[in-house]
Amino acid sequence: MSEYLPGTLISVTKDHLKNIDGILDPMFLMEGMQLRQVTGLLGIEAHTVQNWVKRGFVESPVKKLYNRDKFIRLAILNYFKDVFSLEGILELLKMANQDSTVYSAFCELIAMAPIDPIRSETKLNDYIDKAMSEKKFDYSKTSREQVKRLLTILYTAHLSILLKKEAERLLNEI
Repeated sequence: MSEYLPGTLISVTKDHLKNIDGILDPMFLMEGMQLRQVTGLLGIEAHTVQNWVKRGFVESPVKKLYNRDKFIRLAILNYFKDVFSLEGILELLKMANQDSTVYSAFCELIAMAPIDPIRSETKLNDYIDKAMSEKKFDYSKTSREQVKRLLTILYTAHLSILLKKEAERLLNEI
């Protein structure tokens, strides 16, 4: 299974996530990366990075080069920006004050944890089948698979909302 290094467009496997140093170290053998390289690897616009630097979320590049720590900070901000406010992400990072180590541990956690612990543990497909069997769907209008897919999407979105609220609650307790 191939996925991306969190917050980037760098394609990796689960095994790669166990040792991101092997991926990142060669990228930073020189002094750093230029803005166009950083934005290409993160999949974000240059003005977004410049805005984050201007707002103090990321330290200014030295000689217009972004080092590993700045790149990781940008990747973390990019990855979690749809879940938390940027200020919230920075509050989280202040807890450990070691972005690179936290990011590395987070990647290893992704590699070790089940891909979908919620649905596999709750046997969501069984519950969807049961919910569908108790309702009288007109399958001449929509196929059974379409209804099942719709209910899966709706429930997954529901879980996303609940998990986001829980993550925000935990963040507010800091």
